[in-house]
Amino acid sequence: MDREILERLLKNALKRQTIVFIYNDTTRKDERYTGFVYLLTKDYVVLRKVSSESRAAGYVVMTLSTIFRVDDGGQIARRTEKLYALHAERHQDLELPMFGDLFVNMLRLALAQKIPLGIYLDQDDEREMLEGYVRHFVDNHVVFEDLDENAESYGEVHFELAAILDIQMGTRDLANVAMLYENK
Repeated sequence: MDREILERLLKNALKRQTIVFIYNDTTRKDERYTGFVYLLTKDYVVLRKVSSESRAAGYVVMTLSTIFRVDDGGQIARRTEKLYALHAERHQDLELPMFGDLFVNMLRLALAQKIPLGIYLDQDDEREMLEGYVRHFVDNHVVFEDLDENAESYGEVHFELAAILDIQMGTRDLANVAMLYENK
């Protein structure tokens, strides 16, 4: 997608606080993120995710370079916006430093505050989803404890920062994993 057009679309959505649908997974072109643009930098967008039930669904940070399609407006977006407002939904505040590399900022925040993350990694022709906790982060190397839906550990996963496609925080699934993990 043309970078200038992409940035203009996202800036307008941020300014108007309207729902957008962002596609960044070329292996599953029918998968998308729905939400409000929370923050836009020259390299990243942070989206306040909204679920299919029009409820607050955490945040996702992704690089602009992975986005290949953005849908803006339409009946589904207007319906989602209206239901979100009628439900009086609100996202929790995100204390993410907005300067520099937002992936690095998100990893550091999660490590310091013991916040669970969902991280999509680029694995050649597919994406791999990890859910759990950052255990160590230095330079471009991440050590991550991958957990299943019952908060049982799959072990540590080591990967490079460059392998990250997007990072999610504050989802209901991650909150459930955190509760189970803390109450073992």
